[in-house]
Amino acid sequence: MAGQPGFFDLSDRYEALSATGDPLERLTAVVDFEVFRASLVAALRRSVRGKGG
Repeated sequence: MAGQPGFFDLSDRYEALSATGDPLERLTAVVDFEVFRASLVAALRRSVRGKGG
């Protein structure tokens, strides 16, 4: 199937980004994003929905 990602495509992409100095990796090393997790989970919580039909 053309265009379908293979099993290792994502890991190869991450490896290439790391090799070129991915700015998100540098940002993650400086900012502790876990501090924001509880606030984000509460703000983005979805309401319970019925089964619908």
